[in-house]
Amino acid sequence: MARYTTSRLVLVSRWIAEKAAELDAPASVGTLCRTAVARLGVSGVVLTVDTSGWPEIRCATDVLGERLTELQVTVGEGPAVDVWSGGGPALVSDLDAPSGQARWPVFTPLAVEAGAASLFALPLCVGAIRVGVLLLYRVEAGHLDAAALSDSLAFAELALRLLLDEQAGLGADSGADGDVLPLHNPRVHQATGMVAAQLDVGMADAFAHLRARAFAEQVPLGDLAADVVARRRRFHRDGRGP
Repeated sequence: MARYTTSRLVLVSRWIAEKAAELDAPASVGTLCRTAVARLGVSGVVLTVDTSGWPEIRCATDVLGERLTELQVTVGEGPAVDVWSGGGPALVSDLDAPSGQARWPVFTPLAVEAGAASLFALPLCVGAIRVGVLLLYRVEAGHLDAAALSDSLAFAELALRLLLDEQAGLGADSGADGDVLPLHNPRVHQATGMVAAQLDVGMADAFAHLRARAFAEQVPLGDLAADVVARRRRFHRDGRGP
């Protein structure tokens, strides 16, 4: 399985910033999805988030993406469903191949009929906390080469950071990056330190876990931090709840 490198992450960040400047808009998940279509040679992109166990479309670049997501939710199977359920990346270069037909017998023919030929579903997660899925698709069959796959994983990582920044109230104009703690809330600092001790990770990773949990549970970051500080909530390495 290919992985993104720091240099690819920086490059993909630059691509998104360039697209944002071109559109005269802030960097956002929408800008990211449009950039992914332009740079990865895919037909479309859908970003879904997991809210109360139900996937919600945060961004879809066209109606086919919306249709593919709706189909998977409706029939309860498909590459994104596998990822939503806790699986790793699902990379399907040819939906109409026998392996795809056998794995998702209801979804696959419907997806092909809708116009999709290949799907690539990438998880957005921090440890065991599932935040969402980035789904790439093409109307022609074909795999992602090593470079495109590495860039796709970088897009997924940046999508995760944008979603968590949004939940934490760190907008694109705040001047903060994904590892900066919001200085106005001392409880968030204290909670981050406690999560770091509970998980035996660094402060940046602990803050990512805290933000991911707040996003997954759709609660304000400050409220979750207060619960951690009051010892009503505790983080576990396996992602279990309090």
